[in-house]
Amino acid sequence: MPSPFQSRFLRFHDTIKLGSTDENATLREKRDAVLKRMRDRGLTFVPFNQGSYAMGTGVVPVQADYDIDVGVVFTGDTRPADPLTAKRWVYDGVLGHTPNVEWCRHCIRVQYVKAGEPTYHVDLPVYWKDRWSGALTLAVGKQHSGVGHKEWQEADPQGLVDRVTSHLAGEDRWQFRRVVRYLKRWKDVHFPVMGNAAPVGIGITLSALNSFSTVKDWNATTSAGYLDLDALLNLVNRMRGAFSHTWHDSEYATRLVQRLPVKPYKDVFERMTNQQMKEFKERLDTLSTRLDTAKRTGKVEELVLALGMDFPR
Repeated sequence: MPSPFQSRFLRFHDTIKLGSTDENATLREKRDAVLKRMRDRGLTFVPFNQGSYAMGTGVVPVQADYDIDVGVVFTGDTRPADPLTAKRWVYDGVLGHTPNVEWCRHCIRVQYVKAGEPTYHVDLPVYWKDRWSGALTLAVGKQHSGVGHKEWQEADPQGLVDRVTSHLAGEDRWQFRRVVRYLKRWKDVHFPVMGNAAPVGIGITLSALNSFSTVKDWNATTSAGYLDLDALLNLVNRMRGAFSHTWHDSEYATRLVQRLPVKPYKDVFERMTNQQMKEFKERLDTLSTRLDTAKRTGKVEELVLALGMDFPR
C-alpha cells in the first residue's frame, strides 16, 4: 500500500540533499582554490575527495557551515618521522589563503567567512602513502603536540568511501542514502553544532551501513513506491537496540559503539561522554515515538517536529 508520506519525504530529500563536491560548483571552486594555493607554493601531492560528499550522503547544513573533506597524499622513499612535519607542509601551503587557517588534530582547516559568518571550510587530512605497499597513514596531532599525542595512524579512507557508495544497488541504494540524509538532518536540528554532543555524521552512516534494510511496495520500481518512513523508523529502532553496557571513561555506561570497517577500526563515537551518549539515546527514543505516531495517525506535524521545518506540511 502506498505511503501517504512518501511524496513528502522525496520532496524533503530534494531540499536537504547535497551531491558530491564535483556536482556542486561552489564547493568545487573552494576545493580547487585551496589545492591550487598549495601547488603554487611548490607542494607535490595527490588529492582525493572523502567524507559525506564523496559518499553521496551530504546534507545542506542547518546551523553550521559547509564542510568539505579533501585528503592530501604525499609519497616518497622515506616518510617523515614526525607526522607534524607533513602537516606543517600543508599548513604553510595554505596559510594566508583566508584569514582563518586552523591546525586541527586530524586535519588542517581552511575557513571561509562572509560578512563575519563562517560559510565554508575545507578540511585537509594529511596522508603519507608508502611507495612500495601503497598503505596510507594519517598524520595525527595538533601544532604543538608532544610525544604520545601525535602519531602516524593507519587509515583507509578510500576503502570506507567504497564501502558506503557500493552498498546495495539501484533504487535500494537511493533509499539507503535518503534515510542517512534524513537522520543527518535530524541530528543537525536537534543537537548543538559545537563540541562532541552531536553524534558524528559518519557514525550515522555506519549505523545505516550495519542496520538499514529496504522497505518498499512489493512491485516498486521507482522511489515513489518505496516506504521511507518505515525504513527510517526501522533503522532508528535498530540503533536504539544496539546500545549496550560498555566500559568508558572509567565507568560502565549504556553506549552505541560503531567501529570503522576499515583501518584504524576505531569507535567513531568514542569522543562522546557518557552523558552525551545518554542524551543521544533519549533523542533517538523521542524520534522513534514521533515517527511511529506519524505512521499510525497520519499526522505530518509529528514529522515536522522530528525532522525540522523543511519537512513539507
